[in-house]
Amino acid sequence: MIGVLLVSHGKMAEGIKDSVGMIVGDAKQFDTLSLVPGQDIATLSSDILVKSKELNAGEGVLIFVDLFGASPYNASMKCLPEWNALNIPVSIVSGMSLPMVITAVCNRDFSSLDELTKDVISAGVENMKDALAELNAANNSAGDGDDY
Repeated sequence: MIGVLLVSHGKMAEGIKDSVGMIVGDAKQFDTLSLVPGQDIATLSSDILVKSKELNAGEGVLIFVDLFGASPYNASMKCLPEWNALNIPVSIVSGMSLPMVITAVCNRDFSSLDELTKDVISAGVENMKDALAELNAANNSAGDGDDY
């Protein structure tokens, strides 16, 4: 099973984990880290390294961060040399969202880390919708059938 680690500014990661639990139930090898005000990046990096070792059961760890290029991302990227030295496969995906994390938790038993990474990114993109535009398009399509 691929481990899943959520890393965010503040409590976002904990909130997403809580929501995943509500939707799919308790999940093993699934944890969070939060960057809190005043915490330095070196400490967060160290915490990410420790958690990733705990979550790795040999198939790797998928790490979600909230923002590309921000502190959780940078702290994760600083761990790359250690993961390489320890031979721990890791993927880091930015733009964490609930659909992405649900996809990861539900599909990690039968996907490789590379496949899972692609699947979670697709889930994130596919779930971004302009709801009113979707509704208007559906209403317009329904009206098209009335011409027959």
